[in-house]
Amino acid sequence: MLNPLARVRHNASFNPEFNPSINPKVKAAINPNFNPWINPKRNSRINPEFDQSLNPRVTALLNPSRNSRLDPKLTGKYSGLRRLNLQGELIGYVVRTGNKAVLLFFDQDLNWTSYIVDNSQQGYNVFDLEGTWQGYVLKNQARGWNEFNLAGDWLGFIAP
Repeated sequence: MLNPLARVRHNASFNPEFNPSINPKVKAAINPNFNPWINPKRNSRINPEFDQSLNPRVTALLNPSRNSRLDPKLTGKYSGLRRLNLQGELIGYVVRTGNKAVLLFFDQDLNWTSYIVDNSQQGYNVFDLEGTWQGYVLKNQARGWNEFNLAGDWLGFIAP
């Protein structure tokens, strides 16, 4: 039987190609390349390089290397959210931090790979561990999130 999550590619609640309201290539308001309020290069309030309270590299309470309660290898816990590719295959986990504006991404082996920062408009910006902006995460219509690269290509989704 086909994995039900693999069917998301054909479901307009998930797939931005079938639903312009969740497609950043069509809807400029949700695309940080066109909306400066959700672009961390143009809005310092959502940029962890300027607001260090959003930066796990410098804020120990947000860093799983310095705060063992955030390390799923040590705790066996994560937020219940999973990162999946477009085929519905598990690629990682999401861990919530003490700051609701910052979430941590871990791969399948529970290695910390990146973090996301709330853009204050129903989405997040994705940063690698060096602090480089890599992409963004937007709500889909299935109570989850879609992940995009900076070009607006749909990479995968986050689901409970």
